[in-house]
Amino acid sequence: MQKYKKLSAYPYNRSDNHPSMSFLYLLITVLLSATVFSLVGVFIGFLLFGRDVLQIGAKGFTGLTADELNFISISQIFSAIGTFVVPSLLLNRIEKNNRPYFDLSFKPNVKLYALVLLLMVVFSPFFEITILLNEQMHLPDFMKNIEQWMRAKEDETGALTNAFLSRKSFTGLIINIFMIGILAAVGEEFLFRGCLQNIFIKWIGKPHMAIWLTAAIFSAIHVQFYGFLPRMLIGALCGYLYFWGRSIWLPVTAHFINNVSAILIAYYLVKSNKPLDSLSFELNQWPLAIASLFAGIFVLYFYRRKAKQIN
Repeated sequence: MQKYKKLSAYPYNRSDNHPSMSFLYLLITVLLSATVFSLVGVFIGFLLFGRDVLQIGAKGFTGLTADELNFISISQIFSAIGTFVVPSLLLNRIEKNNRPYFDLSFKPNVKLYALVLLLMVVFSPFFEITILLNEQMHLPDFMKNIEQWMRAKEDETGALTNAFLSRKSFTGLIINIFMIGILAAVGEEFLFRGCLQNIFIKWIGKPHMAIWLTAAIFSAIHVQFYGFLPRMLIGALCGYLYFWGRSIWLPVTAHFINNVSAILIAYYLVKSNKPLDSLSFELNQWPLAIASLFAGIFVLYFYRRKAKQIN
């Protein structure tokens, strides 16, 4: 069995750029690419649906028409490509490192991918209860204005998410699977696990700290404060799947399963004329959540053992 190589005192190759420069390159690339692609997305949406859709921001995200929702979808798709996918792929070209940040080749190890699927199923009740606990967060009285802003931001994002998930047509389902399932999973894992996590591991020299720091940034960048904890935990899980499995497609798969399962459940509820929260988890189900946590850790242990045997 091959052991993982320990990080040296100088945790990056001497021919590589310093991690601080890599981080700067990534940040600049994200800002430029996100700006360009977002403008392109808005322009294409404007050409397809007319200038009236540009008034969406003024009226909020409730009661959106089909054209307005499609306009937002186009804008979101282009924004995601420009913010996550393009910068991640470009960094491998910009950086003159001995090895790429992440390898795009696919190694179909059935056992590892089966364990990833099992992990997402087993951990699901635990993640659900962390959502409930996070939603009950309250800030001190002297931070009341900040809490009100956070609540307003959360309500705004929640309204848009509900608008996407409330689509009843099969075309709407396919758009959601591509935009929220495939594109978000691929782009965010390329950027956060493939690039940022590797940069922090080189920079800090402590993989566990780098994984959790990346997960915290991954959660914070969504600007959904009442979902910060569960999103950070999922981000950390994806970080370990990548760190131990050595394939970017493993966390992409986990991310995809997490997002698409929510899309499919919402589609079923909408088609059945049921509210989106009709299958919500309850706090009194905490014993199931605790069992879910221990079972997930148990499966994760076997994933790590299997990954070490392969790598």
